[in-house]
Amino acid sequence: MNGDEDAAREEAFIYDLYIAPVWREPFNELLDQEVELPTEGRMLEVGCGTGGYAVELSARVGPKLSVIGVDPSEHRLMLARAKADLRRLETVEFRTGNLDQLKLESDEFDLVIGDASMWPPDDLPQVFSELKRVANHGATVALLATTRGSFDEFFSIFWETLHALELDRYTPALETAIQARPTPTEAKEIAVDSKWRNVRSETVKHHFDFEDANAFLTSPLFQRYFFPEWLEMFETEGERQAFLQKLEEIIQNDSGDTGFEVSIKATIIVGRK
Repeated sequence: MNGDEDAAREEAFIYDLYIAPVWREPFNELLDQEVELPTEGRMLEVGCGTGGYAVELSARVGPKLSVIGVDPSEHRLMLARAKADLRRLETVEFRTGNLDQLKLESDEFDLVIGDASMWPPDDLPQVFSELKRVANHGATVALLATTRGSFDEFFSIFWETLHALELDRYTPALETAIQARPTPTEAKEIAVDSKWRNVRSETVKHHFDFEDANAFLTSPLFQRYFFPEWLEMFETEGERQAFLQKLEEIIQNDSGDTGFEVSIKATIIVGRK
């Protein structure tokens, strides 16, 4: 197995063990609260990861509902298929594909769910359109997204760290990162522009608690999935390392023995085709 394959396999296991159980929790709760699940027909979950929600849903609803999960990572889907096999579920299937370019026919599904909570915000218009395209006429369509106001506690300390290191020239890039995600209202407007009908949204604030600065900086969730994007602005490795060192110092001084908390705004947009 080559290096890329090893890395992809490792990423899938880390996602399954550390990311999905923590990150998807508030989004799954929103799904259960805001979306009425069909008892039969065909359902699609796009961005299914390692299949936890699709497998549990299939087991919960029963054999009259066919569930298809789609994810870009074949290694994640291998774990998803193993979960389905372990539960002896014959009505759940997993395929590779991207949220913004599904290899599926139009008008196929009675419920379509898309998890774009970690997806690039600039791609959301295409994602909204694709989810609608594959849904049956009149079917419910739902999208999970991380909306503006997420990570505000961290971004405040990010700015403080830049200022302390006299790296204020990066504050415009930081402002761009803060504004990158849409507000819930803006996300609803994208859905309306994509011809979704009866569009509504619900947002909850979810907190991630860390024992100290080091626990936050080394957590698989942030170290692997968010810091690479946030640290892209720095021109040199020396600046990145100096920033991380000062960031840890400031977080530790501010939080002391109380720990460090980061929150997100988890949003679901629901409509009909």
